Amino acid sequence: MQRLIYILILLFLYGCGGGVKPYEGLKAYYFGDYQKAFEIFSKACNGGDGFMCYSIGKMYENGQTVIQDDRKAHKYYLMGCNLGVGQSCSAAAEMYKKGKGVKYDYAKAIEYHLKACQSESAQGCYSAGVLYYNHQNANDNNDNKTLIKDLFGRACDLGDQKGCLIYKKLEDAGY
Repeated sequence: MQRLIYILILLFLYGCGGGVKPYEGLKAYYFGDYQKAFEIFSKACNGGDGFMCYSIGKMYENGQTVIQDDRKAHKYYLMGCNLGVGQSCSAAAEMYKKGKGVKYDYAKAIEYHLKACQSESAQGCYSAGVLYYNHQNANDNNDNKTLIKDLFGRACDLGDQKGCLIYKKLEDAGY
C-alpha cells in the first residue's frame, strides 16, 4: 500500500514533459517491466528530469535490466542531484561514504548530503548530521555543535522522527 501511495505521489509530481511520459516508466517499473521503465527513464533523464536520472542510478546500482555498475549509478545520481533531486544527492553521498563506484571521500559525502538537505531532503539533513556528529572530537568548536544541532532540527522539520529525537537529546545536552 505504501509503495502504491509513493507511486501516485510521483505521478502527480512528475507528470509528463517533452513528449516523454515518466509516469508510464514508473508504472512499468512497478509492474516489473524494468526494460520499458529503463527506456522511458532514460528519455526523461536526457530531457532534464532529475528524478528519472536518480531512478536510472538505482537501476544501475541494483542491476535491474542493466549490468550492475556502481560507476554508472554514481554518474546518474550526480546528474539527478545537479537537477535538484535531494534523494539523488544523498545516494551519491552514500557512494562516497562507502567508496562504492568512486573513491572513498568523507568531504564529498558531507557535501552531497548537505546538497540533499538544501533540496528539502530529511534524509540528507539527518545523514549530514550523523557524519558531522560521528567525526566530532574534543577539539571541535561550538560552531560544529551548532551545525549538528541545526541539521538534526532541519531533518525533524522535514519529518524525520529520528532527527527529532536526536535534536531533543542535543538540546537537553546543552548544544
